[in-house]
Amino acid sequence: MALSRPLIVATALDVLDDEGLDGLTLRRIADRLGVKAPALYWHFADKKALVDDMATELMRRAVAAYPEPGAAGEWRAVVADAAGHLRDVLRAHRDGARVFSGSLLTDPTVVAAQERPLRILVDAGFAERDAALAWSTMRDLVVGFVIEEQEVYGPGGEIREAYRPELRATVVDADRYPLAYRSGPTAWGGADERFVDAVRYLVDGMAARLR
Repeated sequence: MALSRPLIVATALDVLDDEGLDGLTLRRIADRLGVKAPALYWHFADKKALVDDMATELMRRAVAAYPEPGAAGEWRAVVADAAGHLRDVLRAHRDGARVFSGSLLTDPTVVAAQERPLRILVDAGFAERDAALAWSTMRDLVVGFVIEEQEVYGPGGEIREAYRPELRATVVDADRYPLAYRSGPTAWGGADERFVDAVRYLVDGMAARLR
């Protein structure tokens, strides 16, 4: 099978699931493909360049769900649905959010795909700057949330022992710090519920700026 950038990226995502981002190396990817590592350097100068393409592939999957301007639906649902889909895309791979964070998108069509949701927001009455700021804030919210989520819950989805709310409750003095003590189940509770609430806060803030 001839090597290609899409094949290498797909294989890299498989290795990512097995090894995590810290264990992702060009040598491991080459071994999986049955080639020598130098063969990959014809396509990617280094690991950073490969990770950029991996992040681009994840974003390509996320923007595929963006609605077209004029599609049925309300702007609040557009934001919430896009946030939920991006979260699903990042969580589909171990360390997916870490791969995405700080990476350079290498496909201009992926960047241009923002035109669709931005047009929906502008048509709903948002100023262009507010629409752009809201959309980038949504992206940052999701990426940051999933980075924490994947660390706290781990690859199998089970909360790591050190983050259990009941353990946290044993190290916070309930009498001296009652609010901090009672915040535990919310701060370290179910990720799905917290994510919905976080997106709702963003949407409520956007609504307050709607002209």
